[in-house]
Amino acid sequence: MLKFWFKEFPQYPSDHTDYWRTRLISYALLITTSYFLILTIINIVTFSAYGLALLDGAGLLLSLAIVVWFRATGSVTSTAWSVTIMVTTLVLLFVVTTGGYAHSLYWATIVPPFAFFLLGRNSGTGVSLVTFSICSFVVYQQTESQQPAFFAFGSLLNVIEVSVAHILLFRFYERARSSAYDKLEMRNAEILLLAETDKLTGLYNREKLDNTLNGLIQTNPKDEPLSVMIVDIDYFKNINDQYGHFEGDRVLSALAKQLKHLMREEDIVARWGGEEFVVVCANASLATAMSLAQRIRESIAKQIISGHSLTISVGVAQLTHPDTAESVLDRADAALYRAKRDGRNRVFAA
Repeated sequence: MLKFWFKEFPQYPSDHTDYWRTRLISYALLITTSYFLILTIINIVTFSAYGLALLDGAGLLLSLAIVVWFRATGSVTSTAWSVTIMVTTLVLLFVVTTGGYAHSLYWATIVPPFAFFLLGRNSGTGVSLVTFSICSFVVYQQTESQQPAFFAFGSLLNVIEVSVAHILLFRFYERARSSAYDKLEMRNAEILLLAETDKLTGLYNREKLDNTLNGLIQTNPKDEPLSVMIVDIDYFKNINDQYGHFEGDRVLSALAKQLKHLMREEDIVARWGGEEFVVVCANASLATAMSLAQRIRESIAKQIISGHSLTISVGVAQLTHPDTAESVLDRADAALYRAKRDGRNRVFAA
């Protein structure tokens, strides 16, 4: 039954701004249709109030008509106004008809949740002001007439029915709010990932590398070694010139995965730019980093990476106080230049 009632509109996927409006419209129409059907039966069977039963029956037919029209057109804005006007009009008719007695004024409190969610802040404010202005006038008339109030079974029903409606509405709002916050949290995580990740290789980008390295240098104890290495693919320009830049991108991506695989778990691997990569080796002396760099160089030279035989040159430097991220990378870059100048496929230390 509910699957039939809640039609999925392809033009309003779950990340669309109007998705939750379509859901509330469907919920609202389900609630109003059910309420008007129940109230029509109660007013006829229990109270023999045929005038109120006629009013509730009109609401039932109007709700069903809006359901059919909404499912056929999928027009959110027009249906939102239709639902809001229908609910507001019928509530006010009920309040005015009963003179505000028997706790009928309590029904006016369900208008703002509908109006604000479906119509937005400005229109919701306008509809709510009109509703409560009319209710205030009804109360003013009560004070002028000085009529005694009698509380019967109908008063109890009004309180129960409106309270249930509020619970259902605010359960829906909480679900919508939670879903919106979850999606926002996911989007923020995606944005953060994009901001610090190199799109091609999936490694940290240069900005993230600089921030991370600066943070490590500031918190690094003087007795704990920290080394960096700059890795450069030898003769990478030949791959781009001979096979094209798309093939070069595939080689870079494949090599990045190999570097990540060959490094220790605590090491940080980032793309520095072009065909150069930087590895930050935490708790590693120059000797340890040199040994690791030699092992990586030898492993890469033995492999076929994305259909190509590659070699790499590596420059290594150990952090010395008062080094900065820029100065230690500059020394590693100078060591890399020596490795390339002396024939490539080599590891040099600064």
